[in-house]
Amino acid sequence: MAKKVLVINSSPRAKGNTDALAAALARGAESAGNSARQVNLRALDIRPCIGCYQCTMKKGDPCVQKDGMGEIYAAIDWANVVVFASPLYWWQFNAQMKAVIDRLFAVAAAAGMQMPPKEVALLIAAEDAREDNFAQIIPYYQTCLVQNLRWTDRGMVLAGGVNMPGDVEKTPYLEKAEALGASL
Repeated sequence: MAKKVLVINSSPRAKGNTDALAAALARGAESAGNSARQVNLRALDIRPCIGCYQCTMKKGDPCVQKDGMGEIYAAIDWANVVVFASPLYWWQFNAQMKAVIDRLFAVAAAAGMQMPPKEVALLIAAEDAREDNFAQIIPYYQTCLVQNLRWTDRGMVLAGGVNMPGDVEKTPYLEKAEALGASL
């Protein structure tokens, strides 16, 4: 059965390494007969969660804030697989992606704290190539997006040593991202 793969790309830099990884994963997913859609957060105005808890009272759709997150909610609803693609900022997701993850609370709250089942994958582009560079984000991904949301982990590509746009082109990470997409 063909899957619907959503790639949420939080890179503020167009045509950078995160964009290349996201495009490679989408290519791989489509080559396997799946549908793929990318959403670039840099094109959306997404405000942070304001902690109003209106979503727990089922006020909003699912959130009372009306901003670019509406597009994300609709895209996640459409998808079977959600891929989080982000540059590594201070050993974690960047603020753009963190705002999206925080605002997923509204989806959970509106559904009685039970997220709809999804598969999930991770793409990270980072300047530093050391393996321990990813020591913070891996457990966050596995705890928050896999364990707590009860989503099924489909894998990750951790692309270290890719700082300037185009750096990822000289590495095996694009092939790994495409292979991950094809395996979904």
